[in-house]
Amino acid sequence: MTTPDQPQPPSGWGEASEPPRYGQRAPGGEPQYGQGQQYGQGQQYGQGQPQYGQGRYGQRPGGAPGPYGPAAAKPGIVPLRPLTLGEIYDGAFTAIRHNPKVMLGAATLVLLVATVLGVLVAQLIVPSLTSSFSSLAAADPEIADLGFDAVYAQVVATGLGTGLTILVAQPVVEGILTVSVSQSVIGRKQSLGQVWTRLRGRVGRLIGWALLRTLASLVLGAVWFTLLVVVIAAFGDSSVGGTVAIVLLLVAGLLAAVVWLGVRVGLVAPALALEGQGLGSTIGRAWRLTRGSFWRLFGIYLLAAIIIGIAANLITYPITIIAAAIGGASESTQVMSASTVVASVLSIIVSTAITTIFTASVVALLYIDVRMRREGLDVQLAAAAQAPDDGQPGAGPGPRPGPPPGMIA
Repeated sequence: MTTPDQPQPPSGWGEASEPPRYGQRAPGGEPQYGQGQQYGQGQQYGQGQPQYGQGRYGQRPGGAPGPYGPAAAKPGIVPLRPLTLGEIYDGAFTAIRHNPKVMLGAATLVLLVATVLGVLVAQLIVPSLTSSFSSLAAADPEIADLGFDAVYAQVVATGLGTGLTILVAQPVVEGILTVSVSQSVIGRKQSLGQVWTRLRGRVGRLIGWALLRTLASLVLGAVWFTLLVVVIAAFGDSSVGGTVAIVLLLVAGLLAAVVWLGVRVGLVAPALALEGQGLGSTIGRAWRLTRGSFWRLFGIYLLAAIIIGIAANLITYPITIIAAAIGGASESTQVMSASTVVASVLSIIVSTAITTIFTASVVALLYIDVRMRREGLDVQLAAAAQAPDDGQPGAGPGPRPGPPPGMIA
């Protein structure tokens, strides 16, 4: 009970006072953090300015998140986040459509020049090959009368000549395609001159890698063949079944070794084209980048090889049929030889162009995908997409700024 001289206590006196809620004004105090308009309410972060992406930051229209959480930026042919299988293949085809002058025109032109040079070089050895085949056919007069020795000589010589020239030209084409794809990822469409400016200092290392890869394949094949001969000589007479089992085991071992090594060093070419390190350090870097990703990379490579093989055969098979029909309709050996050479050249150009363009695009995207997964390359790519294109080799998915080259991995 109170007296008139005793003031009436306010309501709630003696009760535990409730602290001001988040965003409310404290009694007699200043406005609290977020008062009036809450963080994320009213005026949005960055409202009134262009958002990075669509809608809110990292959200698709309607607020639906992507399969990896918030939708990633997509300034170019693929989203800047770890890629799915479909996005890699779709990105490879989109890269061709995005910059066809470089991806189709320049690549095919280089391969065409290399093939023609190979055919011209092949003519230097055609006479000696013709004599060799004629000597072999002399044992059977019926075969010798057909005149196939000149046709076979042209086919073998063309294969050897074009194989040599394409061995040198193909890594150059792969480098051009890789640089073009890397720029398409950040939404840039560059001319052949701009691509060559970025690549020309690394062409020697790309050719060196192609030669080293070929030499390693020859050495591996020679070792395997030597083991095969030793096994047949040692066990061929005693146990036919055991010899067959060992031979099959050797074949399986060779196939496994080729596949395993091919996957582990499959990213060397794009790393050479985009990072510009030495050959030895790049091989080690590609080996580390593929660690723990063998089966995923192998599956993508295998499916790409199947797609490429089907596409190449669908295009080159009619060429072979037409050439065979022209040669068969003529009794002239010269016509048969000419049609065979033309068919071989066209088949080589078409199959090599399809294989190189699609494979190089897939491998370049796999390199970028692996670096986004392991090194956060998507952050660097997003920054490069916002920066002006100065035409310098440093723009795009090259080495990360900051650490020296040996500490990138």
